[in-house]
Amino acid sequence: MRRKSPPRVVGPYQERGRWRIVVIENGSRRSIFFPCEQEASKALRAFTKKLHVPEARSLSDVLAAWQHDRLRLGTCKPETIETHVSRNKVFLADYLDRDVTALTAQAAASHYQRYTQRLSLKTGEVISASTQQFDLKRARDFFSWARAKGYCRENPFEAVRPVGRARAGKPQLRIDEARRFSEAAVAVYSEEGNPLAIGVLLALTMGLRTSEILNRVVRDVDDGGKYLWIDAGKSAKARRHLDVPSHVQPLLQQLIAGRDASEPLFGLSKVTGHRHQRQDMYWMTRSLCKRAGTPRVCTHSLRGLWATLAVSSGVACQVVADALGHQSFTMTQKHYAQPAAVTNAGTAKVVGLLGSSLARPLSAAEVLEQLDEETVAALRALLGRKDSQDSEK
Repeated sequence: MRRKSPPRVVGPYQERGRWRIVVIENGSRRSIFFPCEQEASKALRAFTKKLHVPEARSLSDVLAAWQHDRLRLGTCKPETIETHVSRNKVFLADYLDRDVTALTAQAAASHYQRYTQRLSLKTGEVISASTQQFDLKRARDFFSWARAKGYCRENPFEAVRPVGRARAGKPQLRIDEARRFSEAAVAVYSEEGNPLAIGVLLALTMGLRTSEILNRVVRDVDDGGKYLWIDAGKSAKARRHLDVPSHVQPLLQQLIAGRDASEPLFGLSKVTGHRHQRQDMYWMTRSLCKRAGTPRVCTHSLRGLWATLAVSSGVACQVVADALGHQSFTMTQKHYAQPAAVTNAGTAKVVGLLGSSLARPLSAAEVLEQLDEETVAALRALLGRKDSQDSEK
């Protein structure tokens, strides 16, 4: 059985000197004629109110209302809301100027299938499963709100199933590659004076989020560059102050020298005159990868490498999670630290616990065999002196 369309009123249309509106209700249509456009428009508004149907609104206008409502409620950070709105504009670009009710469930399913084959402007390749599934979820969230507010009768993406398997975590550099990357960052800052090179270095050496780096001001660098203060962030645990690696401290000292405490630590964009955006950090990271001769990675991948190396070195898992500003290690393990790092750390702990009970005590001869020649010679000299002292007595 064909599903009935929701009640609505369309028009007005001009026909042979008259104006007509069409009332669609309970699967039937009826036309009502008026002598002038003004009366037809007035009737259109009256029927719209009577049927509890919101006046026609473009999808773009409803997106703006969604953004305003979320900002008013304070359900998430303004930059997050802005990102979600911009992603919806990309995903729903073909429908922005059309009525919000124009996107049916069938059209939404077809639109999503086409979108999964779209080429990324960034890479030139088909967009990843993670990207298109993220955009699908944002569209669902938006239309769920629009339905609750009465802008549309259904969420057209509600029954659309995601395609593909999203990959948890991002490709990471190897240790030798990370060393070359660090050297390239310092070289770019020394040669060009671009502070973003140091910002990217903080992502690698301290595991900071891109937003945590770009939101820092000069006063956040404390005690001669030894500490970096994070006043707020994505989660409740994001507020923390961190030790700065010793080799990065002089670079931060140079960066803050003679500057006002309230200035953005990494300066302003020469293009916009405002704080740098995530894309600025992204392109700096790609530039450093090219200079260092490493595979291309994104800024967030550097944070993941920090987590992997921290866990591998034996740092307690929850300590690593706290340093990253995560509520629990589950998030760290799923998206940041590589599984092998967690496994290796666990193996090291088991060996440490069992080693003393499993190992056989070494004999004196076996201990001597493990000593180098210099140590053995020193022992012989000590024994020779003791023998001579005993003979004198």
